[in-house]
Amino acid sequence: MAVISKLNNLVELAREKSSDRRRSLLREVTDLFFEEAPERDTAVSGRFDEVLSALAEQTALDAREELSHRFADTPLAPRGLVLKLAQDAIEVAGPMLSKSSVLSDDDLLTIAEKGGQDHLKAMSSRDAVSERLSDTIVRRGDDETVATLISNEGARISREAFETVSERAETSEVLQAPLVKRSDTPNDILADMMLTVRNHLRELIMEKFDSVDPDIIDQAMAVSKARLAARIQHDKTIEEAQKFVRSMAMRKKLDGGLLARLLREGDLVKFRVAFAEMTGVDYTAAKRAIEQESIDPLALICKSAGFDKALFVTLAVLRHNRGEDAFRDARELGKLYDRITEEDAARAMRFWRMRRDMAA
Repeated sequence: MAVISKLNNLVELAREKSSDRRRSLLREVTDLFFEEAPERDTAVSGRFDEVLSALAEQTALDAREELSHRFADTPLAPRGLVLKLAQDAIEVAGPMLSKSSVLSDDDLLTIAEKGGQDHLKAMSSRDAVSERLSDTIVRRGDDETVATLISNEGARISREAFETVSERAETSEVLQAPLVKRSDTPNDILADMMLTVRNHLRELIMEKFDSVDPDIIDQAMAVSKARLAARIQHDKTIEEAQKFVRSMAMRKKLDGGLLARLLREGDLVKFRVAFAEMTGVDYTAAKRAIEQESIDPLALICKSAGFDKALFVTLAVLRHNRGEDAFRDARELGKLYDRITEEDAARAMRFWRMRRDMAA
């Protein structure tokens, strides 16, 4: 009990009101702990927990931050102290949330439900993140936080979380690179992102697929098709648009002129269905191509379908309803279109054609 006696003597000194003395005392008690760290759930450990927690409440933030760094890597750190520090300001909580093995998964989940983005981001960088914690971070985290989680190969990501993040990635470039580069991102999620990401990430996806068994790619496309179809199955306007497009096809009026008119009039559902029918992609791919800020997806599809440059430029300038002024960009759009080879377009598009064929 020599340690307890020494600890009690130090506590007696804590009656002084000086903040500097309390800071010094906190260091002395911490040093005493590390001289011979007590086993967990012992009287000595409990007494250290009580004293350190009390002292931490009475010291400034920078002193608590120092305390957190010292105990973050210690598996025998007093549990009460760890919980207190982990819920402090992020400067204090960060080391505990990102490193401490004393925190259980339930502890982390409780903190994740009420913590801010900085706290969630610190948890996202742990060496190991459970599926339950990842699900909570995906649900509550902003794009920067979720990107940190997805970039962490030690984080276990559920299928549901992958799908949620992939949907968010449709409009968030912050999430795209972590998803594409992650080693266990499902193949169907990667295939689904081909028309969402920029060229360098699209090339990375295709490189990954080059080493995947074709049968596995087939299965991935089937899964992707089923999931995307489920997202739009209750949209009756799509069914009506499909009837309209079939009617126009029978009347030999399914052509570039119709596409331009539908886009100019803002009849987007009919445009997407008609565009998908004429290019051989599915509805979701058509929707993404016309809505993406990047012009590359639309250019790839049009080139692969054999659309002439004039039609591509027309669709490109009409897609954001920018009016006649947008035609000032026509020359640059035309140059971009000329730079895309038919071989490159065909390589990029073969996965969507495969998915379309499966639906048929």
